[in-house]
Amino acid sequence: MNEAPNFMDSHAVLRHGRINAVEGERFGVVSAQGHRYWLKPALGCLLQPAVGDSVLISLACEEGYILSVLERNKPQSSELRLSGDVLLTLPTGALSIEARDGVALDAGASLAVRADRAAGHFAKAQLGVNHLEVTGERVDQHWIERNDSAVRHTEHVARHFAEYGDSRRAVQGHEELRAGSLRQRVDKDWSLRGETLDLFAEVTIALDGERIKLG
Repeated sequence: MNEAPNFMDSHAVLRHGRINAVEGERFGVVSAQGHRYWLKPALGCLLQPAVGDSVLISLACEEGYILSVLERNKPQSSELRLSGDVLLTLPTGALSIEARDGVALDAGASLAVRADRAAGHFAKAQLGVNHLEVTGERVDQHWIERNDSAVRHTEHVARHFAEYGDSRRAVQGHEELRAGSLRQRVDKDWSLRGETLDLFAEVTIALDGERIKLG
């Protein structure tokens, strides 16, 4: 193998080569003529070369670049590498991404998504966050079954309306209700049972019925 200390042609020439070494950002490329060069990928070479790849190189004077990866001798993971900020613009049309085995996204410090409308369809989804804030004008939820679990739950609502087919509530400890006024209307039966029942009123306690039984 002949070492090529510099590139003899003053005009740019294209050659095929094969990568046999990696040193930092440079790759060792052996041409079909047996010359060896240390080259960097060109800015337009998005696919990061790897050892064993067949590549297209450009040589001019003492400069040279790897223009593209032509072929890989064995299946392996591919890397698209870009330096600096990147903006992908589609003046017309839509962007679609298809992946058979999934998509993994690592956004680092921040992820921002903006759209006039969004839709997601999942067989199963998990979301884990340290702090979540959701703000909007309206939310509609429809579930066949829903389970909520929280160590502490606080709600602040200007007006609350709830309608149930059946409702059962069990409080293991103490429950306290404070209201400006309270009215309960029961169509059929209403019963209170406890070890001790106390009724206190500052003005009046009224019991009205066809029959009132005490004791």
